[in-house]
Amino acid sequence: MSVLIGLNSLYYAILTSDPVGGTPTYDAPVRIAGAIKAGVNPNASLETLFADDGPSETASTIGQISVELNVSDLDLDTQAVLLGHTKSGGILIRKGGDVPPWVALGFKTLKSNGKYRYTWLAKGKFAIPEQNNETKGDTVTFQTPTIQGSFVKRDSDDEWERHIDEDDTDYLPALGTAWFTSPIGSNDTTPPTLSSVVPADAAAGVAVGSTVVWTFNEALALSTINSNNFMVMEEVSGTKVPGALTVNAGRTIVTFTPTGNMDAATLHIAIVGSGVKDLSGNAYAGSVSTFTTA
Repeated sequence: MSVLIGLNSLYYAILTSDPVGGTPTYDAPVRIAGAIKAGVNPNASLETLFADDGPSETASTIGQISVELNVSDLDLDTQAVLLGHTKSGGILIRKGGDVPPWVALGFKTLKSNGKYRYTWLAKGKFAIPEQNNETKGDTVTFQTPTIQGSFVKRDSDDEWERHIDEDDTDYLPALGTAWFTSPIGSNDTTPPTLSSVVPADAAAGVAVGSTVVWTFNEALALSTINSNNFMVMEEVSGTKVPGALTVNAGRTIVTFTPTGNMDAATLHIAIVGSGVKDLSGNAYAGSVSTFTTA
């Protein structure tokens, strides 16, 4: 078990469009330096319906998602953008009609096991922060600004938050590297495809100790690479060939290595199931190829 012990890499991104049933768009994320605290409270409620003198049904709902940011400094440029103010000639000008824009908020938190959790909040607005100014005394008192925000679900897809942990089974370093380039990631909706299989389909005279290698066009979710989704069987008897699965670092190549030699002069089936998915959750259609041992 690990707990959260740190916070850094605080970003915001202006939400430029959020069409119902469409694809949201954002400006490029901008970093806010000096992250101290990011508190997120979904204000969730759970209610129970009682019937026949006992609990009968429960339902939960998410209310206003409250966010509190504490940073070492909130410079005037960042205030102008987040709060809808004007900055001219180095002067921040606040007006009664200023309207803050919708923004996404991203950050990463260090866990006690040394791994990071990455987060994006999808859509929210911030309010003008309180100003507390205090004279300097005998000891230094840091006066760091706190800004409050209210976040909601996106109209386009109902999403309000997304996470990935570095110690998650399906995590790849590329996910962390690209996390702060967009609040919606790649928005990939295309299923993975099989680029090649070795032995090739209908191959004959295959050595009994051969491996079976499937190569895909993109990284697969590691949690879906298992013996239920990748297997080799004898075609006539339906006997499953015992063996082990391995995957390359990029998770695009899956290799089946038989425990011993396969039966000679036998037709075999190499199967990839439809439970295989890419990192965006898109399911592979499934495939079957055959080969005959020597």
